[in-house]
Amino acid sequence: MADSSADRGAIEAVLEHPVDLVLPPTDDCAARVAISRTGDPPRVRAAWVTDAGDVVARIGCPPGVPSAVRPLVATVCAVSAEGVSDRLLLGRAAQGVAHVRAAMPDHDAVDIAVDAHGLVAGRLPAGPIPVAVDAIAPDGESIGRLMHSGITEMSLVAGRIEGRLGATHGMAAGFGAGDTVSSLDIAELEAGYPALLPSWLPEGFSMTTVRVEPEAAYPFAPPSIAVAWMPGEGDARVLLRQCPGPLASPEVPDGRGRAVDVGGVQGVMRARGMAFLVWERGDRAYGLQVRGTGDPPADAVRIAESIPAASDEMS
Repeated sequence: MADSSADRGAIEAVLEHPVDLVLPPTDDCAARVAISRTGDPPRVRAAWVTDAGDVVARIGCPPGVPSAVRPLVATVCAVSAEGVSDRLLLGRAAQGVAHVRAAMPDHDAVDIAVDAHGLVAGRLPAGPIPVAVDAIAPDGESIGRLMHSGITEMSLVAGRIEGRLGATHGMAAGFGAGDTVSSLDIAELEAGYPALLPSWLPEGFSMTTVRVEPEAAYPFAPPSIAVAWMPGEGDARVLLRQCPGPLASPEVPDGRGRAVDVGGVQGVMRARGMAFLVWERGDRAYGLQVRGTGDPPADAVRIAESIPAASDEMS
């Protein structure tokens, strides 16, 4: 149960930013926990504040975007600092999720409410992280599951933050787990949606491999369709992966990747001998890997820009 609006107002004055909700103290944690959202794409953050107004710990979760096909993003946060010992599940849920249910390996399942903004914040018992977290609809049915591999872990002990990122989308990586199929038609039938393919490829490239690749962290999400093209000779390759978006783990420019324009939308390009490009358009996300061509980064952008929008394909 969250604290009152008066508690929230006092903590906002200490933190000097808006707070969405406040978790009350417990026997093990004498501080209140202020939960808020920040950034674009949004991320959830928490601050532990004592009655005296001291902020004894802060944690910011990685950014995440829930959607109908990936209805939950979540981080387990453990804190041990200055008299504070606490363990939270923090995240965001898609519209229509009433609460989430964390399946604990050594305790009963834990239900955590979802607030009006889709914010998930609640305490977990000590022990291993959940084996899975279900997004529960108002009628009590699960409408999606986030597996252990997709849950981020963060710990703050004596001022030092450590952790493990949840499994990311890997959209521009090589082939992953899944099945090679005999044709694009079969891949589309298994995945449940039509693939959108580029109208331009480097000269001499032809389709060689088609795969359907489920997403391990979200077992009920539609799988990706991954298609590779190669020339008649040599080891050059173009590999395109696509899935219904948005991605739960969005690609953002950083020290390893730069922002590029892909036909009016932002993509993120990483070039390390070969080109890796990730972008989203409409209701679809794409990852493109290009190697062995004359100019992999430039070729990647040209290939990406030649992929029709979903509305163009269906018209």
